[in-house]
Amino acid sequence: MKKRIYLSVLIAVLICVAVVFTACTDNADETKRNETFKNIALMSVGATGQEVDYATVSEHRNGSFVVEIEINGIKYDVTINEDHTVASIKINDHIVDANNVPQSPFESTSYIGQQRATEIALATVGVNQSQVTMLEIEFDFDDGKYMYEVEFNVGAVEYEFDIDATTGEIHKQEIDDKTVVEKAPEGVAFKGVDVATSIAVENAILGENNDDLTSQNAIVSKAKLEFEKGAYVYEIEFVLGNKEYEYEINAVTGAIIKVEWEGLESSTQKPNDGTQYITQDEAVRIALATAGVETYTELEAKLDVEHGVVVYEVEFKSNGMEYEYEIDAKTGAILDYEIEIDD
Repeated sequence: MKKRIYLSVLIAVLICVAVVFTACTDNADETKRNETFKNIALMSVGATGQEVDYATVSEHRNGSFVVEIEINGIKYDVTINEDHTVASIKINDHIVDANNVPQSPFESTSYIGQQRATEIALATVGVNQSQVTMLEIEFDFDDGKYMYEVEFNVGAVEYEFDIDATTGEIHKQEIDDKTVVEKAPEGVAFKGVDVATSIAVENAILGENNDDLTSQNAIVSKAKLEFEKGAYVYEIEFVLGNKEYEYEINAVTGAIIKVEWEGLESSTQKPNDGTQYITQDEAVRIALATAGVETYTELEAKLDVEHGVVVYEVEFKSNGMEYEYEIDAKTGAILDYEIEIDD
């Protein structure tokens, strides 16, 4: 009997050792593989030997691997095939030609440097460094080029510059959240911030149903060119009538991507387009019924436009959970929702 017990224990130990050995071997192989892909990624963007802030390697279903690396605030996404060839490269979400990657700041001696970039920005405004506050300089990547991003204040006025790291050309200039100089990437034509602002304001006027309102009544607080989710957009914010509007306009086509407004005094103030909409109270009832709750706190409900669809956004808390619903204002259908623990 003792021999059987001893033999059973010995077999169990051997199985455990085999499992641990296999797991260790698999982990070692994965670590070696990831290090190989990381080194390929660093080489492809000209950052070999640089200290990396973070790096991750993930496998796609097609067998390729995506290496995400961040160095000094610049993010690199490199897709590598199974045969170790580079399929694509993104720098700060901008797609670049894998066969013609811009010379990286880690291997280039031709960049003008932070001091010269600062001098260019200050000279454009007509001030010297002793007259500015909040001076910040960062290295960045935008529109397929490495840039110096220079920010500072002169009194209460805030200035931001994107300056080409090689040529010193001003690529973009902003004054108090308004783009005043913008240079599109080669082969692309932007509508211009003034045109985008007009598109947003005129669209808002159409929905106001007030013949007394004109574009002159709009008080614009923000009109900036941004790069978001792989596309160039103008972010336009202004006050018109009794509402605050936020628009996103495609910088190339002028299409309205997103509209939000606040300051509605009642649930009956909706776009004057002849469509029958449900009321705000009805939207709240739909959200509560869907969540299956009767008691709640911190209820918020507002009317928005998402991708051209008028929706109610309803948020509330109940029984230790947070609920957010996006409801079609025309049909009452729930378009999106999120439920999470209230922490």
